[in-house]
Amino acid sequence: MIRGIGLDLADIARFGKMVGAGNEAFVKQLLTDREMAVYAALSGDRRRAEFLAGRFAAKEALMKALGLDLPEGIGMRDIEVLPDRLGKPVLALSEGVRRQIDYDYACSLSITHTATTAGAVVVVEQRDRQARG
Repeated sequence: MIRGIGLDLADIARFGKMVGAGNEAFVKQLLTDREMAVYAALSGDRRRAEFLAGRFAAKEALMKALGLDLPEGIGMRDIEVLPDRLGKPVLALSEGVRRQIDYDYACSLSITHTATTAGAVVVVEQRDRQARG
């Protein structure tokens, strides 16, 4: 059963200004250590801005799908978006976020980019406990 759907858009140029200004403090607030490793391996400010905008949109979309707010003790680093072995983005949640969800869940994520905008959609589903056996 679907419990929530979240959608967010992020302006790539806004994140480009942060990359160009060398605003590492913001990047460290947004990305987990493993996301930082992916970010650091990217070549060029444009690709890094796209990456940041996509991750920001994905994390915001998840918060919307879950109905959670950052003031409830959740930070952007409590949500991690990494590619699986085929390159598909996968969400991982910290223990703090998982404790706030009172059901067994699965999250699906899609991230896309245009020349100016990154967008993300998250669907949160409640798993049927009997189906998991």
